[in-house]
Amino acid sequence: MIGRTLRQHYKIIDKLGSGGFGETYLAEDLDIPTNPKPKCVVKRLQPNERNRNIPNSDILRLFQKEGEILYQLSQNHNHIPKLYAYFQEKQEFYLVQEFIDGHDLSQEITSGKVWNETSI
Repeated sequence: MIGRTLRQHYKIIDKLGSGGFGETYLAEDLDIPTNPKPKCVVKRLQPNERNRNIPNSDILRLFQKEGEILYQLSQNHNHIPKLYAYFQEKQEFYLVQEFIDGHDLSQEITSGKVWNETSI
């Protein structure tokens, strides 16, 4: 995926992670006329072996629902990344969201550590 450009708009530059239903990538938004190009997050739906028994219609429905919910949440809460795009390309589904630079929460969360309300 790295180096690939989706919709002639989002150039994939790095892999951020993967999970049960997909992979997440860091991308550049080629349509914005600045240098360096602004970054965004591209989530590609990629059902794995455990999910092969789920009908495509259900996968599509779940992905559409995720897009709708993310859009609504990001419009009403400024602590949730904005949803920029939602599309299908070559039989794969994609969400494009605002990139928020920061560190991985695993650097703060350790197994067995009890947090009090103030720390949370």
